[in-house]
Amino acid sequence: MKAKHAHLYRAFRFVFSALCLMTMLVPLPSYGADTGTVKGKITDKADGEGVFGASVQVAGTTLGTATDMNGNFTLQNVPAKQQKISVSIVGYTPASQIVTVNPGQTASLNITIGQTTIMASEVVVGAALYKQDRLEVPVTTNVVSREKIRQAPNPTLDKVIEDVPGVVVNRAGGVATSTIQIRGSNTFQGGGIGTRVQCLYDGFPINSPESGEIVWQTVNMNAADKVEVMKGAAATLYGSGAMGGVVNVFGHLPETFEVKAGASVGFYDAPPSSDKSEYRKDYTPWMWNSYVGIGNKSGKWQYSTLYSHASDDGYRQNAENYMNDIKLKARYEIDSRQYIQLTAFYDQTIGGYAYQWPFNTDVSMFGPPPPTITFTPIPNRSFDVYRTFTSSTGLVPAFYSPLYDVYKDDRIKRSNALVGFNYVNMISDRLSVDSKLYYTFNSSRIDYNLTSAPQMYPTGGGFLPYPFNGPGYPSMRVPGQFNDTDANRYGAGVKLDWRATDNHRLLFGVDGNIVNVSTTQVAAEFPVTNIFHDIQEKNFSVFLQDEWKLSDRITALLSARYDWSGINADRAETSPGTWINLNNKSVDAISPRVALNYKATDDMSFRASWGRSFRAPTLYERFVREGGIFIGAPNPDLTKETMTAYEIGMFKQFGDKVSFDIAGFINDYDNLIQSIIDTKTNTFMYRNVTKARIWGIETSLNIRPSSHWSMNLGYTYLNAQNTSYVKGQDATLDNNPDPKWLPYRPEHTASASITWKPVSKLSMNVGGRYVGKYKAVSVYTNPQGKYYPGDFIIFDAGLKYQPVKEVTFSLLCKNIGNVLYEESEWFRAPNRSYVAGVDFTF
Repeated sequence: MKAKHAHLYRAFRFVFSALCLMTMLVPLPSYGADTGTVKGKITDKADGEGVFGASVQVAGTTLGTATDMNGNFTLQNVPAKQQKISVSIVGYTPASQIVTVNPGQTASLNITIGQTTIMASEVVVGAALYKQDRLEVPVTTNVVSREKIRQAPNPTLDKVIEDVPGVVVNRAGGVATSTIQIRGSNTFQGGGIGTRVQCLYDGFPINSPESGEIVWQTVNMNAADKVEVMKGAAATLYGSGAMGGVVNVFGHLPETFEVKAGASVGFYDAPPSSDKSEYRKDYTPWMWNSYVGIGNKSGKWQYSTLYSHASDDGYRQNAENYMNDIKLKARYEIDSRQYIQLTAFYDQTIGGYAYQWPFNTDVSMFGPPPPTITFTPIPNRSFDVYRTFTSSTGLVPAFYSPLYDVYKDDRIKRSNALVGFNYVNMISDRLSVDSKLYYTFNSSRIDYNLTSAPQMYPTGGGFLPYPFNGPGYPSMRVPGQFNDTDANRYGAGVKLDWRATDNHRLLFGVDGNIVNVSTTQVAAEFPVTNIFHDIQEKNFSVFLQDEWKLSDRITALLSARYDWSGINADRAETSPGTWINLNNKSVDAISPRVALNYKATDDMSFRASWGRSFRAPTLYERFVREGGIFIGAPNPDLTKETMTAYEIGMFKQFGDKVSFDIAGFINDYDNLIQSIIDTKTNTFMYRNVTKARIWGIETSLNIRPSSHWSMNLGYTYLNAQNTSYVKGQDATLDNNPDPKWLPYRPEHTASASITWKPVSKLSMNVGGRYVGKYKAVSVYTNPQGKYYPGDFIIFDAGLKYQPVKEVTFSLLCKNIGNVLYEESEWFRAPNRSYVAGVDFTF
């Protein structure tokens, strides 16, 4: 209890000190008789409705405000003389008007603006937690538009962002493990454990709190309007879990009544003749998708609800999956200054548990236990799932089956839910409050034996007596055996946004959550078959930010965040009856950030930032006991990891046809958490790698030479080094072509897409991405890098035809070249597939 109070006291002292410091920095506004007020309304030329969120500014000054939900605005303390009032918002043509301001009086000004189709810089929210023009954002942020999201039928989040510069997707297949790394932040490991990318839906966290995992291909995007991908020091505002970056999905709310529905059907083509897999013999796997939704804006109410279903036979064995997803978003406008908003969804996916492609295990029983084991993949059967055993010594022990096919009936079931409430009150033109309550549920269950008889697995141990009972020896799965983890997270937060003066905008926020986990394998107790144990995690954070307008063209963001995270366990049971003390049951950190934006011209800006962030160990990293064919052990000394991020970049628009962005970054990690695997004993443990450095360059180029053509190009160079590498500490990593290279980080990645609209009703798109060959992995290592992931180029092509406003037809071909490739080690990625769809909107 004393320790808890000490943490809260330090947090209070930090916030109080920071507030005092910011107060001293904020100059007091001066009020005099030579100023007046400008009030008015900004309306849309098309329908006469008020435009919400438009920026209204006194030209040549830092005086500005934003319109409320009805388009109204008020500018106070405007110098008394003729003033030019400018209005801007993404999607509309900028406008301005002259108004005469008299001392002590209020001038009225109403401006009508029209929508535009020219290339404009996006509005982004996440970098500062409020709307900013892309040219004024001091950190790298990429926006995926609704148009891009709708290019493919039944879009999923991984497909939507896989072309973003600096983003690399690692998928095992089906609804099994997937990882998205931003600027090399993540490795690839079972269960997506320790993901350093925070995923938000309308600002609410949806990562599984016990592991950090997001199964990105199960996040359906039919109800999304846009996605923001934030990188580098932007993560400072989001705390633990956002060290590598943030992906924020924005749900859809319609402006008029709409009913929409759609369906698509497709199939996986046969793989090249070089692959002899039995899975596709005389069989064609199909996929079916459908959705239906309704939404409206009427009076004070605005809502959207949508149901989606997907069914996929799977492109390889055990990759089949079935998904049901329902999303609801609703807003009630209390008055012109306050509203309540609900964001909710529930999705459930069921599918095969995807294992690696077939491989042979050579077992040598001579010498002391454990046996010497050599793994060799069977590359021409990469779409199948099984494991064979041979012996170079001429003997395969009786307890090793020559062929293990027990994996084929393994299933994985996932359920995810979110219920989040926002109450937003624009108390005045300068002060607003956004408070939130939320609940998330994440469940992941693996069923190992769906038969009525016991099944013998080649690893896991326990089937044989000592000394032949280690992880490298066989285990027995009884009928109905499973691994299940259910996490219930309850959270609340509040954010105050105060325009203290024309030069300072202060943001203050507090957030906290409690996570109750019921689990068969990631609690402090040693796991017992099908028995649940409980463990709890608590998290608290507070942050303060000042957006400081140093001049008309220079803006600084100064922020600091305090985080505390702790679990209710003092010890861990390593074997039945054997306990070890945990040395870091709670961790905390202060994360500062300094970011600058210099808007050199109206169409070019430079940015620079420095920031520190941290990540607490997840429950999985602390306690996981099983990961596929490997057995885990708790690490009593595991502690937080920290990162210091540096970035410098430039964004330039060349008229309304071309935009270019480039950024250089350095990310220095301390105590980086990484899984260390011993393939000789089939065990692993999460440990803190002392130091690592990841640096690189990102570029993106967007070209729209005419209304008929658009092109997007991206390239990232990445250098990822374990700067504390010592040969001999990890024999598995020593066996890589480049042992110092951090596993699963490709050096080169690139993407390109081109869209052609020959007529308004027809559009065609071709896109491709390149991922360089990995220099290091963490499991099946060899000095030649044989069978390593990466080193592929994939092209997709799509067509959309809209004969009438209400109907759209689509065709899509993925992996045009039918390339055989891997994003993850020994996990074959999908071959060529074809999809046809139709969408209706009324």
